[in-house]
Amino acid sequence: MQPRRALIVVDMSVEQVAGIDYQSKILVANCQTLCQDTTHFFDLIIDSRLWLRSPSESSLAWVEPGTAKTLFVADSEGASLIPDLRTFSKNMQFVEKNNYSCFANSKLRSILQEAKMEEVYVCGINTDFCVFLTALDSFQFMFKTYVIEDAVSSVCGEAAHKDGLRNLTKHLGDQALVKTKDCVSSTSQKS
Repeated sequence: MQPRRALIVVDMSVEQVAGIDYQSKILVANCQTLCQDTTHFFDLIIDSRLWLRSPSESSLAWVEPGTAKTLFVADSEGASLIPDLRTFSKNMQFVEKNNYSCFANSKLRSILQEAKMEEVYVCGINTDFCVFLTALDSFQFMFKTYVIEDAVSSVCGEAAHKDGLRNLTKHLGDQALVKTKDCVSSTSQKS
C-alpha cells in the first residue's frame, strides 16, 4: 500500500511570483503539472500563501515594512493564487500563512495529521527561506519530507536557490530532493 501523500504549494501568489526571475517559467509549469496531479500521486494538495489582515499578525513586518499594508494583504489580488494555478484551486485546500514556514501559527499540521498524511512534498517559493523552513518543520513534525527541486525557486536568484537546496540536503539528506517527474510519471501512480 502506498503512503498517504500531501503536496504543499508555498507562496505562489501574484505579487510573490512576479518577483521571481530565476527559472520562473519552469517553476510555474512544474507547479501546474503537480497541481493537475493526473496520476493521483497526492491525496491532498495544500495552497499556502501569506495572507495577512494586520502587521501585528506576523513578525515579517519587522523585516518587511510593507507587510499587511501593501504586501501579502488578505483578499487582495496580489496575495491571490497566480492565474496559472487557479484552474486547480477547487482541488486545493487553502491554508493561511503568516510567516516563513507554512506551519507557523497555522492549522497545517492538524490538517495533515487528521488526513493521516505520511509524506509531504513541497514546491513553490522561496527555496532559501519559506520552502526551506516549511520542509524543516514538516520533517520535525515527523512527516517524511521531500522538496521538488525543479518546482522551487527564489526571489534572491540562482545562488540563493542553490544554497537553499544545499541546506535542505544538509538537514534532510540527499533523498529529500526529488523532481516533478518522480511525482507524475505513470510508475509513480497510486495503486
